[in-house]
Amino acid sequence: MSDQSGSYGQDPSPNRRQFREAARIVLAVVALVVLVAFVVDNSSTVKVGFVFFSAHISLIWALLIAAFLGMLVDRLIIFLGQRRRTRTPQR
Repeated sequence: MSDQSGSYGQDPSPNRRQFREAARIVLAVVALVVLVAFVVDNSSTVKVGFVFFSAHISLIWALLIAAFLGMLVDRLIIFLGQRRRTRTPQR
């Protein structure tokens, strides 16, 4: 058998592994720089109106809370859809 790094069940070559690690580090640094720029650019205070009250908060917090709530709603919809599909019909 020939020693190929792309074969199933074999570890990638050390050079390829090092390249992947370097690519992950570069991607993490770029993501961190973008995140810091996003936070700095959206640091102004805004008035956010809720159902019964309003508050002055930093724009970045309003964006992060909205993203988090959207993620929760997405997960809830997926969970309910899976639950509905796996439930056996009652007769």
